[in-house]
Amino acid sequence: MDIRRNHRDMTQQQKDAFIGAILMLKNNVNSVLRPGQQSRYDDFVQIHKNSMGLGNPLTPNPHRSPLFYPWHRILIRQFELALQAAAGDRSITLPYWNWQITGADNPFTSNFMGGNGDDTQDNRVTSGPFSREHSQFEVRVWDAEAGNPGLRRNFGLIGALPSAEAVVSALNRTPYWMEPGGWENYSESELHNPVHAWIGGNMAGASSSNDPIFFLHHCYLDLLWERWKHQHPNVPGFSPRDVAPNGVEGSTLIFHPDNEPAPWEQTYTVEQTFFTSNLDYQYDYL
Repeated sequence: MDIRRNHRDMTQQQKDAFIGAILMLKNNVNSVLRPGQQSRYDDFVQIHKNSMGLGNPLTPNPHRSPLFYPWHRILIRQFELALQAAAGDRSITLPYWNWQITGADNPFTSNFMGGNGDDTQDNRVTSGPFSREHSQFEVRVWDAEAGNPGLRRNFGLIGALPSAEAVVSALNRTPYWMEPGGWENYSESELHNPVHAWIGGNMAGASSSNDPIFFLHHCYLDLLWERWKHQHPNVPGFSPRDVAPNGVEGSTLIFHPDNEPAPWEQTYTVEQTFFTSNLDYQYDYL
């Protein structure tokens, strides 16, 4: 069983192994979706871009939908498994970033996620392992056909990170899906979206998974979904829209259009995501 932890509880050796696996996936593992054109890491960017309705759009779109949490649970779990395979190390797991805590919980350090972008260099990240100065971390999948090859960030240009009060408000809401105030509806709008906007740069677009912080952010959201379910044991952990196909129980989660290869062999239904133990991982603390 893989154990996911807060990044601040990782040793530097564990952080180095995690970063090394990301760079391996970025530079040394070939793409399944576009062999010879991009890397296996870039496949996860392509999948998310498609899921946002760009590139080769996925139907149904798993955003602003009951599918949001089940779909992203599989995406980040497959990324985690890809990291383990790339490094040949099953001890590597996704850490999460609790963005409601500042100071000691800041992941944007030179020995981990790197810092903010440089506004004199089109907001390109110039510190840390994902800067072009320190590694080959080329951005190859953009929202448009072409773009800046370097990772970009622009902290605080839009809004602020979610507060502890916003997290409490989200966790107190039921049912899972009810426009506009259900758990999924509120948490996607008030916890998920502001983090993408605050980081800016690549994180602000459909190809947001170009930035490795994407996976730490979504790992924390995945933890919060688990926490919400534990807090409301008598409320269904998932509830569909009334109208198919956008979020119905029994749905097979879609990660590739019909005219593209599957990114991985397995297929998953919504129900298969209800328990992290079914996917062989858990969190250190709920």
